[in-house]
Amino acid sequence: MNVIVCLHAPPPDAGGRVELGRDDALALAQVLSLAATGAPVRVTALLAGGATDTAPLQRALAAGADRAVRLAGEDLGSADFHTLGQVLAGGIKRLGADLVLTGMRSDDEGLGAVPASTARQLGFVHVSAVEELRIGDAAAGGASVEVVVRGGGRKRRLRISLPAVLSVTAGPRPPAAPPERTGNPSDVEVLSLADPERTVVRRRTEFLGQPETPSRGTETVTSAAALIAALTRA
Repeated sequence: MNVIVCLHAPPPDAGGRVELGRDDALALAQVLSLAATGAPVRVTALLAGGATDTAPLQRALAAGADRAVRLAGEDLGSADFHTLGQVLAGGIKRLGADLVLTGMRSDDEGLGAVPASTARQLGFVHVSAVEELRIGDAAAGGASVEVVVRGGGRKRRLRISLPAVLSVTAGPRPPAAPPERTGNPSDVEVLSLADPERTVVRRRTEFLGQPETPSRGTETVTSAAALIAALTRA
């Protein structure tokens, strides 16, 4: 089973260190614990960001990830959740995955919208608020995972058919601490999605399923009334 753990680079702490986010750390710990039991799992850590954002990937390698890949993009720190979802989905399609794990609070605002956007772009099932994970029983038929999710003050155990995107939340308990050491930066692979046939589109209208109107070109206005009219013109 190919498992991709999507990480993000949070702001550095007071000491200048970039730690794994709480949810990211638990997502990584969950899948590495499966690999430690002998489950046929290959773990790839994936992060979309610039050349200075590799610290989480190095921590993942030190923790036991088989592979670490950075999706190249120097301007992704200011990208919206829809753009990040498109970028991550593009990388995941290139790498191939049966299961994608992300931290539920996968952006600085803590909105948790990036995993949902990624799942939509991939066409995968998306389940959020996952606290525990294990490989499903093969005898049950089909590839699956069993998860424990929290919602409405209750915990539920669900069987999820693969492929799927799971948003992991650390919940009230502190996640397993990642190792203090870091991996070799040279072991982090760089994947570019630059492709004339594939463009990352930064449009809210596409996310809403509405067609994008063609550009009207440049128009000069000389009054506030004319500006309002130009902005609202169909």
